[in-house]
Amino acid sequence: MALTLPGFCWGFGPAPLTALIVNDGGANDGGFDTGTVQPFLTGRLVNAGYTVTANTGVPAGSLAGYQQIWDIRYSTNTPLTGSDITAYTTYLQGGGSLFVMGENHSFAPARDSSIIPLITAAGGGNATILQTADSQNLQTVQPPFTGPVPLTTITFAAIGGFGTIGNARYVTLDANNVPGGIVFSKGTLTNATSGSLIVVLDVNFLTAGVGSSQALTDNLIAYLAAPTVISSVPSATPAPPSAILVLTGLGAAGIYFAYRRRQKAA
Repeated sequence: MALTLPGFCWGFGPAPLTALIVNDGGANDGGFDTGTVQPFLTGRLVNAGYTVTANTGVPAGSLAGYQQIWDIRYSTNTPLTGSDITAYTTYLQGGGSLFVMGENHSFAPARDSSIIPLITAAGGGNATILQTADSQNLQTVQPPFTGPVPLTTITFAAIGGFGTIGNARYVTLDANNVPGGIVFSKGTLTNATSGSLIVVLDVNFLTAGVGSSQALTDNLIAYLAAPTVISSVPSATPAPPSAILVLTGLGAAGIYFAYRRRQKAA
């Protein structure tokens, strides 16, 4: 009979930590995700003890072998597909820890619209994304993402905003109580109760050029490594209904409005 020791490789100590980065193969913005975002994120994951695999698109087969998955695709040209959503929902149902990137309202509407069906499939409730406005770039970081690296605020480059968050909790919140990042902690996804999902609406924070980006990235990695139940969410002022896009389909039409690294107008 074979001897299996949970969490250990026989004869070699603890099993290695593994993380997957899903990119677009450098197809957008001159390879911004593969040339800038991926190296930064890889460095932070390696610093946290992970062996990192990168793949163009969601790889075929089971994702269960990865302790964390970071989907850093952000363009309106790279929405989540039906097969992506199925694979990620299965991963979350198995207790996986997933990060998915979104964007501000004018840059990647199709990308943002495709995230909502993922939240719905996993049982995250009624989440909406602002259609005609964004949250403010200066945001207060919410517990537990204020540690282990001490962090109170972050100034994003061009952050979008959620109108409603369903069963989620806040990652960051602006002065008007509009979140730019949300988390579905364990137990909040009714169809994937052991999974954890984080969505942030600005790819630029995963670069060295945004203040406090390293601290927030490290804290997100730490949370996904050992997700905790976040029991409550502060009350927030709802966004005006006219500013909310209820995203229910996979393919909301949109135009590629601006080069990514241009900050949104004040």
